[in-house]
Amino acid sequence: MTDEPTTIASWALAVCRTIDAAGVDSQKILDEVGIDKSILHDPNARLPTQQMTQLWRRTVTITGDEAIGLKVANFVQPTSFNALSFSLLVSESLADAWSRVKRYYSIISNVLEVDIEHGPEQSALCFNKLPGKHYADEAIDAFMATSYLMALQVSHGQIKPTRLALERRQPFEAKPFEQLFSCPISYAAKGNKIYYSNQDLQRPFPSANRELALKNDEAIHSYFLALSQPSFSKKVSEEIAIAMTLGNPDRDTVAKTFHMSSRSLQRKLREEGTSFSEQVEQIRKNLAQKYLSSPQLSMLEISFRLGFKDPSNFTRACKRWYGVSPLQYRQQNSAK
Repeated sequence: MTDEPTTIASWALAVCRTIDAAGVDSQKILDEVGIDKSILHDPNARLPTQQMTQLWRRTVTITGDEAIGLKVANFVQPTSFNALSFSLLVSESLADAWSRVKRYYSIISNVLEVDIEHGPEQSALCFNKLPGKHYADEAIDAFMATSYLMALQVSHGQIKPTRLALERRQPFEAKPFEQLFSCPISYAAKGNKIYYSNQDLQRPFPSANRELALKNDEAIHSYFLALSQPSFSKKVSEEIAIAMTLGNPDRDTVAKTFHMSSRSLQRKLREEGTSFSEQVEQIRKNLAQKYLSSPQLSMLEISFRLGFKDPSNFTRACKRWYGVSPLQYRQQNSAK
């Protein structure tokens, strides 16, 4: 799975439906945070989690509803989480469904890690924060509400949580949380956990279908493996970085490493929303920042390391990136 924090795009679609139901134009919010609504209907599309967080924040601000995340669960469709939704619905029990959530949760989002905490009388599904990755409180509210409603609906109202723990601060209006979950809720907790009795965890689901669940698992696994593969643009950037150490990175040379023409390489990069020149520019900018922080490297050496045949081209590029010359950039940052 890629380290870049992403969330399945169809999750944003459920958020948009919730926004529209609240009487607010979701298109306006999507435009503000730079999300193209057309990709939300692509079951394989993903969004940077940073954009999802911006979407949540603008949604709360515009609707004035701190509990908006809870309402998203009402707009989650069987297709919202790719084939995972179907597998959960036909699992043998809530315990069986939890094992699938733990195994494949990164399909939904990779800013959290799901774990199961086992106890003598009750157990919890835990959404653990990963170091260096951030998420909106409302996203957790929505995941918890979705987990709760799925178990409640599949069991025909028989399976209910015993308690809930949330890392978020207590909302100014906590009544919607109390009304939905109907169990004790602790805020500012050390983790996000929803607890059920062990007896309810093993209660058979009326909709259980092992054969269908296993077939859906196969589809989930295929999607999971596809996500685990690095994108083509990432592979190209790695080749560009290698070529840069040997001189000016050339598109034809890099294309040959993939056994394709320069035109085909450019077409595949466009499909991923980038281009060869953009890749080169970004890699140079990132490396320049790293090299300029090393006093032992001269400007001439950095220039050649970045694949510039003429040092003056490096100076112009640095002014384009940072608004100052390489020497000025080094002096400004060494003073910090």
